[in-house]
Amino acid sequence: MRRLLIAATLLVPLFGQHEKDGEESKNPAIGDPKAIEAGAKIFAGGCGACHGPDGQGGRGPNLRQRVFWHPLDPKTMYKAIQEGVGGAMPAANLPEDQAWQVVAFVVSLTSPAIENPVSGDVENGRTLFIGKGGCANCHAINNQGGKLGPDLSNIASVQATLAIRESIVDPDADGAVGYHAVTVTLKNGKTISGVARNRSNYSLQLQDRTGNLHLIDMADVTQMTLSKGSPMPKDYAKRFSPKELDDLVAYLSRQSVRPYEKEKDKEKKN
Repeated sequence: MRRLLIAATLLVPLFGQHEKDGEESKNPAIGDPKAIEAGAKIFAGGCGACHGPDGQGGRGPNLRQRVFWHPLDPKTMYKAIQEGVGGAMPAANLPEDQAWQVVAFVVSLTSPAIENPVSGDVENGRTLFIGKGGCANCHAINNQGGKLGPDLSNIASVQATLAIRESIVDPDADGAVGYHAVTVTLKNGKTISGVARNRSNYSLQLQDRTGNLHLIDMADVTQMTLSKGSPMPKDYAKRFSPKELDDLVAYLSRQSVRPYEKEKDKEKKN
């Protein structure tokens, strides 16, 4: 397919006006885990040549960042895929169901995880989070768990499903902004370890494993070791089976301050 898929987002006027609120496409592929998975394969085999296999960008725009004035509705995106946009993006001319699968995948790249059904076992994911994964040692959900890592109580409202999965298997993918592991030794002989939340030439804000924040004057530091990446383990892709990863992602994809209608999951599975 070798397509510049969403170069069309920069050329929205060519496709006319966005649909009015409440008139957005109700195509069943949107939010369907099986359709999203199928769309991901089609995307990687063609669109990924320009947009990256996971939509992270390349010759074509990064589809995982909300960088446009407002997002394309599914029908406009479908038209962009099928018909192309001038010389910037050739027409795909896919079978209708496959084109909608690609749309479903692209939509899933930015839509909050809580808005999409999950294919994994949520309850087993919770068990893995607390037990085998040891995630609760550093991350809290609803005031239960550690304080070293980000609180995940609302992760499903602010992250897409793919982004949640990526943060597990490749915790350094986003540069570990605000969460670099650090150990400092002070002039008084005290050693403090944790994560560097903010750092300058003059001061360091260090959060320890108990959640306490230390404001340290760099003039008092005799030695500092700062990691280039996240303090998260880097072996979860090996430590967990594919099924366990699906379950863990499913659990995190339901962590939101917004309520989620569980019936949606049942409808998608039937």
